[in-house]
Amino acid sequence: MKKIAFLILAATSIMSCNQKAKFDFKFADQEQVISCSEKDNALLNEVLYSFENDLLTKYDSVNRSKIKAYGNFIYRGMDGSAKYAEMTTPNTQPIIDALIAENILIIDKSPSHLNYEHPAVQCIVNNIKDENLRTTLNGLINTKTMNPKLFNSRLRNFGRNADKDRYQALYIALDGYYQQILNVESQE
Repeated sequence: MKKIAFLILAATSIMSCNQKAKFDFKFADQEQVISCSEKDNALLNEVLYSFENDLLTKYDSVNRSKIKAYGNFIYRGMDGSAKYAEMTTPNTQPIIDALIAENILIIDKSPSHLNYEHPAVQCIVNNIKDENLRTTLNGLINTKTMNPKLFNSRLRNFGRNADKDRYQALYIALDGYYQQILNVESQE
């Protein structure tokens, strides 16, 4: 019986290692601009850079202006009506799977799949430079009334800041893109 339990545990460990090895960090050579917890930093930076690559490809492939791309995306992204299928790349689903595995995204959660209580998400929100935005987000999270649709017009005005405020950009990526793709998938 002990041998069987050991074999099951060993097989599970090997499979877990193989699954982690399948995730390909395509932007690992980029500057690591997000610093929350050692465990999640590589993933969070990958999330940000992969999102911005998808964003620029869809919303400003010619000039590759982040300001313009964020401005065109934020309203539709935060209210869930962006054309996500036209934005996603082969790297998108493995990132979503990794976010789910780390409990940063939760499959059966509404109105947002983003786990606002996760330490990495709290770090992101607490490091947003705009004090009013940070305070509002924290207030909604603390009262459990957070809904990304509340920010579709508010963040649109601050899209130009996403290029300078990488934590705000990462929040937009998580709540306006990755978790929204889960909404689209669950509706299909």
